[in-house]
Amino acid sequence: MSVKIGGVDVSSEMGTVRDRREGMGWRVGVSIVTFFGAMIAVILWLFFYAGSFGVYQNLAIIVVILLAFIAIMGATWASWGMRQSDWWGSK
Repeated sequence: MSVKIGGVDVSSEMGTVRDRREGMGWRVGVSIVTFFGAMIAVILWLFFYAGSFGVYQNLAIIVVILLAFIAIMGATWASWGMRQSDWWGSK
């Protein structure tokens, strides 16, 4: 049985809207905390520690912070994305 609620098809089978939204809360929370943590890390680095390093060393530190942010986001959202691909593949 299938019902449309707010333009979203909700079925009684596996892969319902509820199943697809499961696990979103903690992922969004981690994303927000990680983003602001990366911004705070860059600001703290530039204001307090960057003076004793060269331009390229400071740039390297900022790139490392950016790469760490991307790695955490990838690890956080990869399982959700794989689950979504299974759902979209069955449509």
